[in-house]
Amino acid sequence: MATVRVVLRKKKNKAGRFPISIRITKDRKSSYLNTGQYIDIKFWDEKNRNVRKSHPNSKVLNTLLLIKFRNF
Repeated sequence: MATVRVVLRKKKNKAGRFPISIRITKDRKSSYLNTGQYIDIKFWDEKNRNVRKSHPNSKVLNTLLLIKFRNF
């Protein structure tokens, strides 16, 4: 059984934004798949694991994350 979650990685890029990744954990080993999306940490909702509504493109990003999440 594997666990799949959307997470915000804690390593910034040069622009100061954080990557959104999909973490897959199986047999206590985690691997990350990059979604190619970067946001400021203030726009990430850790509790619900999605982009906050205050982000200008929150609907688009959350839909993209949902589609990628469902593929696993």
